[in-house]
This record gives sequence, structure tokens and C-alpha cells, in this order.
Amino acid sequence: MLMRHFKLLLTVALMAPLGVLAAPWNSLNADQRQVLAPLSTTWNSLPESEQKSFVGIADGYTKLTPDKQQRLQEQLEAWGKLTTEQRHRAREKFTAFSKVPEEKREAVKQMVREQQAEPASPTK
Repeated sequence: MLMRHFKLLLTVALMAPLGVLAAPWNSLNADQRQVLAPLSTTWNSLPESEQKSFVGIADGYTKLTPDKQQRLQEQLEAWGKLTTEQRHRAREKFTAFSKVPEEKREAVKQMVREQQAEPASPTK
């Protein structure tokens, strides 16, 4: 048991300087917290990889045009409202879509738009 704790502490000590550990909400700077505010309630439960991605996005926020900043804020708000399961499905869909050859992506997007535009079938 002691050896297991020692290995954990050693891993934490070695990885912390590399920035591999998750960043608690309070450790973000004010600008990062402002950009990522829509995620504040779920931040500490997000996977480390996702936190790191969002921190990178927040750090590049000021370089975006006002239109892109607005779009990013809308996307963060939408993402923040998703349940854990919905986020998981969204990641799976993104991964699957990224494997579609670029020349076929527009056809896939059009197919999805058409499916979304169809009225829901009435239940019996």
C-alpha cells in the first residue's frame, strides 16, 4: 500500500512541471476564467486532455476576430450545457467525421443537415 502511494506521489511530482496535471478552475488566470466561464460549473470534472485543450483555446482568444470570439463563446456555452453522455457522443461523432476523406466531408455535412431538417416522425 505504501509503495503504491509512493509511486503515485512520484508520478505527480514528475508530471507536474510538465503541465500534465489537470488545472483546477481556481488555478486559471482571470482572462482564461472569463473566456471559459460557460464551463466553470463542470470544469473540475472535465478530462485533463479537454481542460488542456480549452486552456489553449482561451490563451489564443485575444488573437481571434470579434466575430470568431462571439462564435467561440456560443460554442462554449453550448458545450457547457451538454451532459457527460452528450459530450461523449459528440466526441465520437467528431472522431468519425475526422476519418472521412476531405473530399467527401461536404456530402456528409449535407446529409446531416437534411436529416436535421426532416420533421420528427409521429409516434404511434
